[in-house]
Amino acid sequence: MQRSWMGVILCVVVMVGMLQNPASAQTPENQAPIGWDIGLVYVDGASEDNPFMFEEEGQSIQFWIRNDFLVDIEVDLDFEGCDSSSEDSLVIVKSGSNDTFRMEFGLDPWTIEAGNICVFEIRGDITTLGPVPIATYNPNEEVEGELMVAELHRWDVMINDVDHTISAGTEFNLKIHFLNKGNAPDSVKSITIDDDCPVLTADTSPLEDVTNQVVASHLRTWANDYNGEDVSLSTTLVFDASSTHPTRICDIKVTARSSGVANGGLGASSNMDETEIEVKARPVGAQVDQDQANVGDGDEPEDPDTVTSENFLPVHISLAPIAIFSAAIFRRNMC
Repeated sequence: MQRSWMGVILCVVVMVGMLQNPASAQTPENQAPIGWDIGLVYVDGASEDNPFMFEEEGQSIQFWIRNDFLVDIEVDLDFEGCDSSSEDSLVIVKSGSNDTFRMEFGLDPWTIEAGNICVFEIRGDITTLGPVPIATYNPNEEVEGELMVAELHRWDVMINDVDHTISAGTEFNLKIHFLNKGNAPDSVKSITIDDDCPVLTADTSPLEDVTNQVVASHLRTWANDYNGEDVSLSTTLVFDASSTHPTRICDIKVTARSSGVANGGLGASSNMDETEIEVKARPVGAQVDQDQANVGDGDEPEDPDTVTSENFLPVHISLAPIAIFSAAIFRRNMC
């Protein structure tokens, strides 16, 4: 039994010697040497010449470890750059296999300007070769890659609240701001105004001045080369509450849609903000009461909430006897 273990250890020593002196092995150039290697799994157009695209928070990529030894190996992994990490820092790769592992990135692409590139590195160190731990001899492999932040689009809509009651029959202004919260220049493709008021209208022509106007990302305000570029758009809409508008608390919603997303970009296709306004109806019969005041003696009506109909007029008291006499004669003739 002891002799067999000595044979295994001797084979391990020979293989390690092959790693330390690759020239002595006289391996042909077109044949991979016996040993192990580590590399990246390239997908979606990524390659050694094209970086991986970083599109969302928590994104990951895959890498492989190939083991050509006649025994299993244990590899200690280390990750550097791009806030990279992996759940598996110590892995075992079976003899003659090529296993795949996953590496995570902890970056938030929404906080990094589009087009920025960071370099990451995966380094592996063999800690065990078969049953024999390696203490003094620690061969390693490493691979580098690049990660480019993709263009992400999102708009933030902010409405200045109206802090007073709106009287029916009056106008009011609504200040609206559109902030580019993406990580790349963008424009607003379209803006939609919705409300649940029964008779409320708005002049939406000012929206034409803020649509299709390209502005920089808000991240430009954090960069050292910021030159006062506009990162937001603002406009004011005039709303008209009809004189027949009832008393009601209404919601007004403003929705902005991104041109970048509409053209196939990544991110949020639209964003919305809403505000409440309180409309107070005009007193019922107020106009009729005013007419009565103009033709009367100047006194205010006793009950301003009384509805007065103009479709029917009361019969004057002096005509009442004539009307009764005429009706009696008419009835007698019919008999």
